[in-house]
Amino acid sequence: MTKISVSESLARRQSVREYIKQDVSPELVIDILETAGKSPSGGNLQPWRVHALSGEVINTLFQKTIAQAMNNPTGVDPDIPIYPSGLAEPWRSRRADCGEVMYGALEIKRDNKMGRMQQGARNLSFFDAPVGLIFTLDRSFCESQMIDLGLYVQSVMLVADEKGLATCPQASWSMWAGIVRDVLGLASNEMVMLGMALGYADPDAPVNQLNQPRVDVTEFIQLHGF
Repeated sequence: MTKISVSESLARRQSVREYIKQDVSPELVIDILETAGKSPSGGNLQPWRVHALSGEVINTLFQKTIAQAMNNPTGVDPDIPIYPSGLAEPWRSRRADCGEVMYGALEIKRDNKMGRMQQGARNLSFFDAPVGLIFTLDRSFCESQMIDLGLYVQSVMLVADEKGLATCPQASWSMWAGIVRDVLGLASNEMVMLGMALGYADPDAPVNQLNQPRVDVTEFIQLHGF
């Protein structure tokens, strides 16, 4: 396998929402999660916990969440909000544009409410990826440990890419914390922070051809003392 640089991996990484039917071995999953464990964390707390799902466990989780989705569109016992209430500009427009790029690639028009709901529901099956990951934190932790978890999650995605696998981080799983906790038997002190689909990308799927734009670097950096 040709080695790629971190910069190349960052440039080509994308949130993949269509996977081929190819299993991922438990040994490879463990290897990815273990390698990513070299991520830094404040005080070396290494606060993250990861639950790896496959097969019937994913199906059970899907069936239980989809059964609730119509009547409870905001989730069941969510642990954390996905976005702040009253999301301001320019972030509000970025989020809206992100959705339009995806639905445009899938040719799901704005007035096709059912089509958009069906696509959104695919989150609940990890987009039919062979592996689903659920990331949790102890309820006693604070925002700093959430940053640590973010560093670890990014590492998981980069290591997966290096090994030829694709991912899709899914903040939406925090909405369904109550069901996740029930299906996986999580302790009450485990907060469901996010999920992630993991598998081999379908290279021909239109939804995997997206090119979500990034703002120019001048919009988010400021140099001091240079």
